Amino acid sequence: MRLRLSEVADIHAGYPFRGSIKHDPNASVQVVQAKDISDLGELQSTELVRTELTGKKQPMWLEQGDVLFIAKGMRTYAAYVPDQLENVISSPSLFQIRIKSSQRDKIAPMFLAWQLNQKPVQQYFRKSAEGSTQTNIRKPVLADVELAIPDIEKQNTIAKLYAASIKENALLYKLINNRQQQLNAIATDLIQNSEQFKG
Repeated sequence: MRLRLSEVADIHAGYPFRGSIKHDPNASVQVVQAKDISDLGELQSTELVRTELTGKKQPMWLEQGDVLFIAKGMRTYAAYVPDQLENVISSPSLFQIRIKSSQRDKIAPMFLAWQLNQKPVQQYFRKSAEGSTQTNIRKPVLADVELAIPDIEKQNTIAKLYAASIKENALLYKLINNRQQQLNAIATDLIQNSEQFKG
């Protein structure tokens, strides 16, 4: 079955801050920004910026099962919100995607995030993007994404594989980074010892 994103989900723009988002460690509101979504499509919510809301618009708080999409920048990635977060909103550079209540037994949000990150949809975004150095995906472009929707059982299987892949890649990245730090330390030690020997 093929459906457009707008048929299965509601799309909301992030909170319209006036100017830059100012960090306030004592504020009660946290903000997800593009930098909080990894290249693997994982939401990293442990170090979110805290701030006070500006403006009068009522915030749309993040809920478990939402999907966040980076609309501005070089990375048009989507990330699934796996946990219920308290007093967390998204920044203006993100779209907040929420499965329609009538579709929640038919669409797995983790599967949706996975499909938005795959090559066919990413190619569509590249062709439809505005801007050269900083791409911009408009809401109508995102809403018009065509999705291939299998039965919910297959969606859940794909979602589990995707979640496992994210964890495996994150672990591999950590191992590579640790090894590189070890090699850097060895190189620094060699140079220092060499300079001492010359002296």
